[in-house]
Parts: sequence; C-alpha cells; structure tokens
Amino acid sequence: MNQLYQHNNDLKDIIENVHIEVLKSAVDLDSIDLVLREYLSLEEMREAGSFFTGQNLATKLIKSFNEAITLDSVVLDPTCGAGNLLIECSRMLGVQKNLSSTLQSWGKVLQGYDLHSSFVEATKLRLVIEALNRGVKKDCSVEQALSYFTHIQVKDTLLVCADELKEVTHVVLNPPFSSWASPQVHYWKKGKVNAAGLIMDHYLRNLPKGCLISVILPDVLRSGSRYEKFRQYCSSQYEAQCSIWGRFNKKTDVDVFLLVGKLKSQIDDISIQWQEHENDHNGILSDYFDVSVGPLVAYRDPLIGNEYAYFHSKNTIAWAVLDTAVEKRNFKGRVIQPPCVLVKRTSSPSDKYRATATIIDLQEPIAVENHLMVVKPKSNSLQDCKKLMKILQSKETNEFLNKAIRLRHLTVKVLKDIPYH
Repeated sequence: MNQLYQHNNDLKDIIENVHIEVLKSAVDLDSIDLVLREYLSLEEMREAGSFFTGQNLATKLIKSFNEAITLDSVVLDPTCGAGNLLIECSRMLGVQKNLSSTLQSWGKVLQGYDLHSSFVEATKLRLVIEALNRGVKKDCSVEQALSYFTHIQVKDTLLVCADELKEVTHVVLNPPFSSWASPQVHYWKKGKVNAAGLIMDHYLRNLPKGCLISVILPDVLRSGSRYEKFRQYCSSQYEAQCSIWGRFNKKTDVDVFLLVGKLKSQIDDISIQWQEHENDHNGILSDYFDVSVGPLVAYRDPLIGNEYAYFHSKNTIAWAVLDTAVEKRNFKGRVIQPPCVLVKRTSSPSDKYRATATIIDLQEPIAVENHLMVVKPKSNSLQDCKKLMKILQSKETNEFLNKAIRLRHLTVKVLKDIPYH
C-alpha cells in the first residue's frame, strides 16, 4: 500500500495550493477506483478489499436512512477505505465560513476505521478537499486540517468493542467481499467465509440498540445456502429492508444488495424479507422433480469401475434432447437413470438464460459431472422433462432466478424453488 503515499502527496499539494480546477475531481466518487488502480495492482486491491462505492450507490445508501445525518449525529464507516461513503455523508452536513471551523464540526460527526494508514490518510485529505470544494476559506495548514479527524483511525475493525461504539447513531458500510478464515464462533462454518458477513455480524453484536445501519453486501449473503444462519441472525437483531442493486460496478463482477434499517430494541420474530417470492404459484419444481448435483468430480474420481455414458458442461448441448453419448468414462460412484434434465451450474444475471438445460434420453445409466445439476422427474416421464425445458427457457424463470440469486452459479435450493405449473 506504500504506493498510495504518492497519491496522498498529490492531494496535499492540491490543498496547499487550492487548485480549484482539480478540487472536484479529487472527491469524485466514481473516479477514485480508477485512480487507485494506477497505484495498486488488482491483487493488492482484492487483498485489501478496496473496491470503492460509486456515486449512484453511495447516494442511494446515504439517502436511505430513516433519520437524516445532522451535526448532532455520529456516523461510522467501519471499513472506510479511501473515504467515499464518509465524503457522501459529509454532503449532508453544512459548512461554515472557514475550513478550520467546518472540519472541527465535521470531525465530531464522522468516524472511520481501516487497516491501512495510507487509506486513512487519503480519507482525511479527501474530506478536507470536499470542504474546500464547497467554498470554505482555507485558514489552516494541511496538518492542522487533518488533526480535526481524530475519530478516523487505523484499526482492525473486528477488534472494535461495544464501549467504543456507544455514541454511534448511523453506520454506513461497504465491507470487503473477500474470503477470511472462520472464527468458528457463534454460527459460522469452518474454513473460509465471506468477510462481509463477519464484519456485519460483529457490528450487529456491538452497536447500540436503535442504531441506524445502511450496508452494501455481496449477494452470496442473501442467497447462498451456506449463509442461512447468517440471515437468521440478521433477522433476529436487525429491522431492515432488503433490496437488490445488481452488479457493484463495471470493473467488479459481483452483484450486491442493500440492507437498510436499524438495530432492534428487543429480539422478535419479524424476519427480513430476503427474497421477493410471489404467492400465486400453483407449485414449485421440487413438487415434481428430484434435484441433485452431478456426483462425478473429474479431477478427483479415478478412472475405475464400469464404463458409462459421460456428460459434462462442455458436451451437453443447450436445449437439445440427447439420445446418444459422445463420451464414455469409467466411474465407481452413483449414476443416473434417464430420462432427466441436466442444468449448468455456471450462471450469471447477464446470461440470456439463467438455467441452461439439456434433456438426456438414453436407455442406460449415465455418469454426470459436478458442474451440472441433475433434475429427475418423479414420474420418470420424458414428457415431464420436455415441459420443464420450456419452463426453464421462459422469461418468467429468468426473472425469478434473477431475483432469487445474483451469484455466478445456481444452487440446488434455488432450482427446487422455481415456479412450476
């Protein structure tokens, strides 16, 4: 992260000399991501979780608070990065005639943490530039200006305790989406888990009751099967509205959603509505079909056992009915008796069809690779497979899946829930 110090020195020069023509660009929420890509490698940005909130998303997030940010508020960004969300929060605050008096009042409101000192410094510098950009008179040095932001600090956000948060009234959060080791406490799984979930959990446990929270989270926390207990815990502690946003930005291929609300004063049974399910369906796919992941793992399963017709994502032709096999393979594990429908697990909201499928109509058992999902009619009927193909190809199914899961793959659960009538 040392490369960022040159960027920060450039910001200091802008402040010292009050370069009017570049003040606005220095606090442009859309351009900072591109600027930092000049100083940091993609790997460094991923490691730091430093993908920054653009203007439209920041505006949506800050304006979603039920109570406006004022000079009496205490606003915290627990993973502030280069300060985009705090800059947008400062735009809810008034300015005074001089820079020093403006920053003194802002410094009592705005708080933030980041692991990297260069990001913390960049946040402070950009807040100073934001004030200058709004027409205040520069009446202090850069060092004095930065000194007003005593609550924007280098700190591990997961080590912050409840006593440090008791005055916080508003939280804005766009946490890292990377994988971190599970702490294996509370409800977490073993192994790697999404960092955004860990941070969200920590603050739900430590913020004061009634605190307003507006967050951007990766869609895996809304729709991933591993995070059911995360969703249950959020619902128990947090009275919030969930809304799908879509792709985070053009250069970051992750879909996100917003959670906006406040910490409950007491635990109740009112749940966050994570999905936009409609209630007028006559049935769902799992009423008529069994769904499973293909049992064969190509890199792991040895070439032993009987020889079977073998299907994987590259030899299944989209929307075709296959009654012969072009490949065979030895396999010792579970095989499938056709007829059945194979659905590709890889799937993106940008795809024309979310559930690309192929009917297999062989008279012999088949081996199916694990990048495909097997949908087997309970009736054992080829006609039911053909009916399902039409449903999977429909606009209604695409719309359902784009609401239900914005990941780059499908899950068994979401396939089971597809409306079927």
